[in-house]
Parts: sequence; C-alpha cells; structure tokens
Amino acid sequence: MRVALLTNNLLPPREGIGRHLVELARRLPAHGVEPLLLGRAPPGIPAGPTTVDGLRARLVAWSGPPPLGHARARRALECWLARGADGAELLHVHLPLVPTLRTSLPVVATVHSPMLADSAAIPEHGFEPLALKAYARLFSSLLEQRWLDRADRVIAVSAGVREELAALYRLRGRTPLVLTNGVDVGFFAAAPAGPRERDILYVGRLGWRKGLHRLLEAFARLPERLARRLVLVGEGPLQRELLTRARTLGIAERLDFAGFTDREGVRAHLARAAVAVNPADYESGPLTLLEAMAAGTPVVTTRTGLVAELGDDPPLLVVERTVEALAAGLEAALADPVAAAARARRAQALVRARFDWARIVGELAALYRDCARRAA
Repeated sequence: MRVALLTNNLLPPREGIGRHLVELARRLPAHGVEPLLLGRAPPGIPAGPTTVDGLRARLVAWSGPPPLGHARARRALECWLARGADGAELLHVHLPLVPTLRTSLPVVATVHSPMLADSAAIPEHGFEPLALKAYARLFSSLLEQRWLDRADRVIAVSAGVREELAALYRLRGRTPLVLTNGVDVGFFAAAPAGPRERDILYVGRLGWRKGLHRLLEAFARLPERLARRLVLVGEGPLQRELLTRARTLGIAERLDFAGFTDREGVRAHLARAAVAVNPADYESGPLTLLEAMAAGTPVVTTRTGLVAELGDDPPLLVVERTVEALAAGLEAALADPVAAAARARRAQALVRARFDWARIVGELAALYRDCARRAA
C-alpha cells in the first residue's frame, strides 16, 4: 500500500510536524506501507522528487506570502495528483496550513495544533500577534474545516486537541481518534553518559506563545551557582527581541542561542543539560518534551498539551504559567539533582511504555488499511 504524507513544513524537517512525518515514514514499511513524504521546499532548493533521510520525498514550491504561497502549492499538488500521485492510494494530510485539494483518494487528516486554539493562546501584544490571530480566524481555520469535512478519518495528537476540535470546529458527529506523538526512546537514551552541566535547556521554535519572555525573567532570578547558562536550541522570529530583553535583564552573557540542530544535536544537548524546560502557554504535544523524557533529562514544564494527560502524579515538575512559579520550579530541580534524576527515570519508563513509535505506527497502518477497504 502506498501512502503520501503531506505537510506544509520544510523538508528536511526543522519543526515538530516535519519530524513527526519522518518518524512515521521510517517505520511504516515494516507494516506493509510504502510512504512518500510531501513538504515545503527550502529556499534555494528546487521542487520535485528527492530523498529525505533516505526516504522517498517530493518537495513542493510553497514560497510567497499567504494566501499566494498556498495557491502556488495547491496548483503544484493538484498537478501531482492529476499525474497519478506517484501511485499513492491514500493521502494523509497533517494540519494546519495545508491548502485544500481536489482528490478522489481516501484522506486521513491529523490535526497537530488547531489554529483557533493555538492563536487564541498567544499572550504577546503587538501587530504580529494580532495579525496571527486574524489570519487564524479568517484563513487557516477555513482550510482546517474543509479538510475536516473532506477527511475519511480524523486523528488528533492528544485528547486535548480532540476536545478543542469538538469545541471550535464542525465534526459532523465524528469523534477523532487520538494518536499521540511518539519518541525513539532507544535513540535518545543512547547518548554517552557523562556529568550534567549547570545548564537549562529549551528546545523549540523561538516564537509566539512559547513562554520565552517568561523563561528569561525566571532565569534572571536564579543564582549563577545553580544555573550557569540558558541554552536555546531552535530558530524563529523572536531571537533578536529575546537577546535585547536578556541584555536588559543582565543575563546576555549567560544566554546561548544554539540555533537549529538535528536530532543528534538535540540528543547531545539533552545529555549535558541539568534541566530541560517547556515554559509554553500552549502546546498540543510537544515532541520535544517526549524527547527530553526519553533522554532521561529532568523536565520542568507548564501544564500544556500531553502534560495534562500524564495522570495526577506526572514524573515531571509541573508549574503554573507565571515567572515566579517557573523560577521556583527550575530552582527546585537544580537544587535537588537526586530527586530530579529519580523523576527523570520515571519519565523515561513512562515514554517507553506509552509513547514508543512502534505502537503508534502499528495503529496508524491499521487505520490506513481500514480506510482503503471502505473506499474500495
């Protein structure tokens, strides 16, 4: 069975949804599914067939401001569909921000972050946050709704996302299946053991609703004897603003913008850090949280996404979304490394039991076959 997996993310991946697709595609052949990755062509890279991490892929020209970029991508994708879609028998669309397409193929739609919920959680003020919220209401949510109307099956990456879809979108009586993000526990747990440095690590986009201003304020309150550096792994529109704020707070010399890195680089950072932090106002997953847990790195996090679904006693240090609570949580984790390490071992066992990619991909392959049978 041939399945095309479509995202608006860049390929090779630089964000979580693209990484999600690659991890699925790596494991689907073991279940009798031949995957094809479809994603945005990076700047300067021509559109067309290629390979990504050794997997068959097709890059799509997606340049230009929305909605012009989406219109260009839609034309390219519908031409690809009209030419036979490289033999694909099913289209698996990973939302948000994918243009609607005319196709007779069965469609599975995975919702990673509903844009109405995602944008509503942005606490920052200014023109860009307001523009993002307006864009979600006036454009991107319409694309999502059309895909939800068209899809033969809908998947949500968490129970929280399923609830958001039911509250904010039209589901026509259907209940989305929850299939979470997964993690390669063996890979992230295999980093060479060594002493952990007095570093706090953030991995993710340097963008809105990630709680990064709150993180800088909290870090500034920590004594240097406990927290040597704050390492930010990722890229995004707020980097310059964050550096300016760090200078005002007097912590610029202790702030390390490490930039984008691949998963080997993320694993190396996780192996060295004393604490991994997720200070976000909103997340649906996130994949980076599962990777930190798999690596055995102590985690301090706000109650976002999957964190709220790990039970009454999650093996993480969960804090409220305030500067004071975040600073106190980080200080507690750094001041008592024995207790932090014990939580990290519990977290590693939990992701191994509940979030291993092998189980998730097995369920997905079964869903593909069911959709194909119903469409036949």
